Amino acid sequence: MKKSLKKILFTVLTVFAVFFVVACGNKEDAKINKEEVLQKSAEAYKNIKSADMLINLKMEPKKSGQPMELTMDVSITLEPIAMKMSMDIKDQNVKLNSFIKDDIMYIQNPIDNSWIKQALPEDVSNQFKNMVNSEDETYEVLKNNLDKVNIKEEGGNYIISVTKDTDFLKEAIKKQNSKVNMAGQNLDLNVDNVTLEYVVDKETYDTKSSVVAFDTNIQGQDVRMTVDSAFSNINNIKEITVPEEALNATATPAN
Repeated sequence: MKKSLKKILFTVLTVFAVFFVVACGNKEDAKINKEEVLQKSAEAYKNIKSADMLINLKMEPKKSGQPMELTMDVSITLEPIAMKMSMDIKDQNVKLNSFIKDDIMYIQNPIDNSWIKQALPEDVSNQFKNMVNSEDETYEVLKNNLDKVNIKEEGGNYIISVTKDTDFLKEAIKKQNSKVNMAGQNLDLNVDNVTLEYVVDKETYDTKSSVVAFDTNIQGQDVRMTVDSAFSNINNIKEITVPEEALNATATPAN
């Protein structure tokens, strides 16, 4: 059961890391100066040190099979790296709580509520650090494809979308995936038919919400994955607090 829990968490973290890097790029259209908005949004992203995220992830099989939907309620700080995540798997009555702090990972067993505690694998730690360092690369990709990006102003926000000619995003994600290695495993998340839509605050250039969808293959099954996220409390999280029962858990060796 412990191995299963850790496998679920590693997979979610990997998808989360890849998505986070891609989702934080922004762009413009029409009368708007696309390159200026892109640059300012990239600068805003670099200044994000903490945030709350409510992420709904849906995986729908292209052929037969049951769709899976899960919700992740995440609080994260990047300096230092710490995270609190509550993940609910719809229709399966499974809730998985986890924390990362001080290079220690804590996972709660949803069956008996006991805690698993172990050192944070270096690969996972590096993936979070790469979130901060990858924005320059994302900025260049988007800047070089501004003609494929649409933007409109609405309610004090920029609505940014990429729905056609998205092969450039496919290649960018493929390149990013090649850098993803967690717990000694490469998750080769090849994607196709990528569509993006973001809501960006016109004053602060912070991303307020986003919807990213793409086709991929998960464990041998072709699926359409949609990630719908809302961002809040940016740079207002002072500390992630791990519950005492998790801190007092017996440490287990990493596999």
